[in-house]
Amino acid sequence: MARGRTQAPEKARAKTAPARPEAARPVARGAAPLMASIPQFLYVCALLLVVTRVGLWLAQLAAYGVGGVPLPLASEDAYITFRYARMAASGHGLVYNAGEHVMGFTSLPWTLWCALGALVHVDLVWWSRLTSLIADLATLWLGWQLLAGPSGATRPEPAVAQRAFAVFFAGWPMFAAAVATGLEVNAFLALALLSSWLVARGSRAAGWVLGVFAVMRPEGLAAALVIALAARWRARLEALAVIALCVVALTLYYGSAIPQSVVAKAMLYGTPGPWAGRHWWEWLLPFPLGRFPVISEGQHLLPLMAVFAAAVVVGARALAREPRSGATLAAGAGLAVWLGYATLGVAYFWWYLVLPLGAFALLAAAGFAHVVRGRAIPIAAALAVLGTWTVAVPLYIGRAQAEAGSFVPPAELLAARGTPGESVLLEPIGWIGYRSGLRVLDESGLVSPDVARRRVQGPGWYADIVRRAHPDWLVVRAEVLETGEAFAGAGAPFRSAAERDAVLAGYTLERPAPATRSGAFAVYHRRAGG
Repeated sequence: MARGRTQAPEKARAKTAPARPEAARPVARGAAPLMASIPQFLYVCALLLVVTRVGLWLAQLAAYGVGGVPLPLASEDAYITFRYARMAASGHGLVYNAGEHVMGFTSLPWTLWCALGALVHVDLVWWSRLTSLIADLATLWLGWQLLAGPSGATRPEPAVAQRAFAVFFAGWPMFAAAVATGLEVNAFLALALLSSWLVARGSRAAGWVLGVFAVMRPEGLAAALVIALAARWRARLEALAVIALCVVALTLYYGSAIPQSVVAKAMLYGTPGPWAGRHWWEWLLPFPLGRFPVISEGQHLLPLMAVFAAAVVVGARALAREPRSGATLAAGAGLAVWLGYATLGVAYFWWYLVLPLGAFALLAAAGFAHVVRGRAIPIAAALAVLGTWTVAVPLYIGRAQAEAGSFVPPAELLAARGTPGESVLLEPIGWIGYRSGLRVLDESGLVSPDVARRRVQGPGWYADIVRRAHPDWLVVRAEVLETGEAFAGAGAPFRSAAERDAVLAGYTLERPAPATRSGAFAVYHRRAGG
């Protein structure tokens, strides 16, 4: 009887309880509103992110000005893409030199996006910077979502992982400096996390975003393949459709879907292998291999390295138990790119590190709670992140000032004295090519395939190009003329000092290279009948 009496009220309540409305029922994992319950900590990190990016821009502005000429605000390489974008917006097509169909850029989506900015007459430096800032805010939010962990996740204390990633990404100087470059790397990182998040959720938009990520940069194809392993077949097919469309369009327009910039760098710099390319991985080891990291970004990580390396290992083990989670997919995509760089020994360009470091940040954040106890180490790590700015700001501003000091004077001379239709042979084709508007013969072969092919054939390539193409202007580094060695890449420019003198005999020195500045350029103009 007692049992019946205790059950009766329960049954009565079950019969009389109103059915919960659909909105009150538990939703499927990952289907919660996107902006629901954003914690204050993430808002603080978003504010930190904006302050660091804008603060670096203002610091650059305070340092601008070389001989009264405003410093270019973007990275040297960004102006290659900007010139393609400007040419497309002005009706010449997606070309660097009018009428020459050579794919000298590395990112089709980014170049088209910049072309849209040029078409609506927005300054491309600010267009690209604001886009990258938005991409970084998206990366911050996506990293937070990816590290939240599914219900019943094997990772304890996901909030620690979220906070660790947010503080590092928002406060680390390299990510802020990359926003200022005008390059596509911050958007590339955001797309890696976005496509991973969409694939893990089974979103109908996953395939299209994954396809755009795959064609964002040449190495994006390998990274997208990692994410596609967990995608539905529909998403895979949609991504393949995007890739196929781009490959066909680029092949029809340029004759190849492989960027000439990739081909030229592979020809001139080579692929020396993982030991020669240990600049890609030595900064991950807490045990120095006879030297400390040679790259500045690796040196910046040294105060964090013991904890960072341990957290990466532990985080990788934790994420390996969730092979289809968004965090695992995003980290795997970045690691695939990093392994490619390290295995081949790819030449180091610091902005290449954005995606790999973002992936390692996810791994380290996932393992941080396992290797750290208490508050002392997290506080010390946060201080190390913020304190790195005291050495990073002079580095990145110094790099910008060095580019300005080398590139602005010859660019202004060519802009003032060059005439439409004239040509110039030079190696840094970004700002000088963008500012002057002259037809460019590129020493590195990024937009001049014949030059790259000639360089790998041996010494005397510079002399042969001058004799064959008769460029109206020569912009050449002083040390190249003095030493007879190429600034970078394969092939000596002259067979002998006599050949060098014979080449220069047909030109008038218009601007000598300042003896006080390293990396300065001399400017020569072809004599009448030369």
